Amino acid sequence: MTDTALPIKNPSVTLYAFHLCQDLSQEPGQLRPDADQLWQHCAKLSQPLAIPDLKSLLEKLQSSRSQTAITSRYIELLPDNGRLTYTPPLQIEGSGLTVEVYPVKIHDTYAVDITLYYQNVTVAASQFSRLNPQGCLLASTIQPSLGQTLVLYGEPVGTPEEDRKLANACVDAFFQGSDQKPQFSESGQLFGSPIFAYDNGKEKATEQCHLLVWLNRHPETLNLAQKTYFSLLNLLCCRSKILFAYDQARWCYRQTRGLYGQLEQEVQGFKELPRERKTRLEQLKQKLTEMPSKTFDYAGYLRDMEDHKTAIATNAANYNYWLKKISESSLKDDNIEFLEDFLNQRTELFQNQIQVNLNYLKPGQQLFDQMLGSIRGIVETEQAQQEKRLERWIASVGIGLAVSGISSQTDAKPLEAILIKLNPNVSIEKCPKAELQSCLSYTFWFVLFHVLLGVGVGAITAFILGRK
Repeated sequence: MTDTALPIKNPSVTLYAFHLCQDLSQEPGQLRPDADQLWQHCAKLSQPLAIPDLKSLLEKLQSSRSQTAITSRYIELLPDNGRLTYTPPLQIEGSGLTVEVYPVKIHDTYAVDITLYYQNVTVAASQFSRLNPQGCLLASTIQPSLGQTLVLYGEPVGTPEEDRKLANACVDAFFQGSDQKPQFSESGQLFGSPIFAYDNGKEKATEQCHLLVWLNRHPETLNLAQKTYFSLLNLLCCRSKILFAYDQARWCYRQTRGLYGQLEQEVQGFKELPRERKTRLEQLKQKLTEMPSKTFDYAGYLRDMEDHKTAIATNAANYNYWLKKISESSLKDDNIEFLEDFLNQRTELFQNQIQVNLNYLKPGQQLFDQMLGSIRGIVETEQAQQEKRLERWIASVGIGLAVSGISSQTDAKPLEAILIKLNPNVSIEKCPKAELQSCLSYTFWFVLFHVLLGVGVGAITAFILGRK
C-alpha cells in the first residue's frame, strides 16, 4: 500500500509532559533542585525544530514566575494567553509549521503542552515523521520525571474501515528510526471521533511511551476538545502521577527486599556466634553499629510505600473527577472505556500489589526490631558482667591490701616466735646488732607473711563475692 492510499488532513502532534517541581518535605513555595529540568530540555528543542528563540524559554519563565504566586493550584507560567507561538521554516507540501508552547503549574507539578501542526494541507501518513525530527518529542529526550503522553491528530480522508491502518501508519512514521515505538493497546471513541491508544508497558517515567491517535470524523470534535481541554490535561497529569507513584513503590519494594535478604543472613549469623566471650561480644558490638541504619532504612522504605499507595489513591480520585467532567461533554455514541479501564483496572491493581508487598515485608521490620533489641540486651548484659567482675577484683584486692596493711602494723611477736624456732639467732630486739644476713632474712619473712595473708583474704573475699 502506497503513502497516498492513507492520506490525512491537517496533521498535528501534541506533547503533554509532566515534571514534579515540589516535594511534601519542602516548604510551600519552595521548588525542587531539579524543578527547571523540564524547561531546560524543552529549550533544547530549538535545534531540531529550528526555533532559536526557544533557547530563552527558561529566562522567560523565570521572569514571569517571579511575579506570580507560586503556591496557587493552577498557574499559567507566561503572561497574556500563557502561550508562545513560533513559525519555524519547516514546511510540508507548501504549508508552514506552527509550534505552540503552553507551560503551566498544576499544584506540585510543572506541565507543558507543546503542539506542532500544519493547516490546510493533506499529506500521506508517513509525513508524521516531520513532526518528530530527530525523535525530539520522545520521553528519552524530554526527560519528564512524571512521564508524558503524545497525541497525534488529523482528519482522515479515507473510509472509517481504514482508520486503524491509518493510525498504525501515523505511529510508524512518528517513531521512524526509533526503537521506542509503543504497541497498540485499545481503541474507543471520544467526542464522535475514533481514538486509538498505544503503550510500551514500561514503568519508569523516562522510558514510558503513552500515545493516542485521534482521527477527527465529527464536526463537534474540535469544539468539545477545546471545551474540555483543562479536564483532559488534568486527567493525563493524574495518570502520569499514578504511574510514577507505582514505579517508586516498586523501587522501594526492591530496596526493602534487598534489606530483607540481609536480615535473614543476620539472623543466621546470630545463631552461629562464637562461644568465646570476647570474640562474641566484639561481633555483637559490630552488629549493633551496623543494624540501626539498616532498620531505619527498612522502616523508611515501608513508610514511602505507604505514601505512594496514598498518592495513587488520591490521584485516582482526581482522575475519576476529571473523567466525569469529560463524560459530561461526551456524545451519545462515545466509548471512553480506554480511559475508564486505567482507573478501574490498573489503578486498583497497583494499590492491591503495593498492599501485598507491604503485608509481606512488614513482619521483617518487627524481626529487625526484635533482633536489634536482643543484641542490645546481650551486649548490655555482657558488659555488666564484665564490670561486675572488675568490681569484684578491685574489691578483693582492696580488702587484701587492707588486711595486709593492718596485720603489718600489729605486734610481730607471733611471727618472731615462728622465726626463732626456725632460726634461734634472730630477734627483733637484736636485729640492729645482728648480722646483716639474719636481719634481712627476718625482714623478708616478715613482709612475705603479711603479703600472703592479704592474698589469702583477698582470694576468700573474691570467692564469696563470686557466689552472689
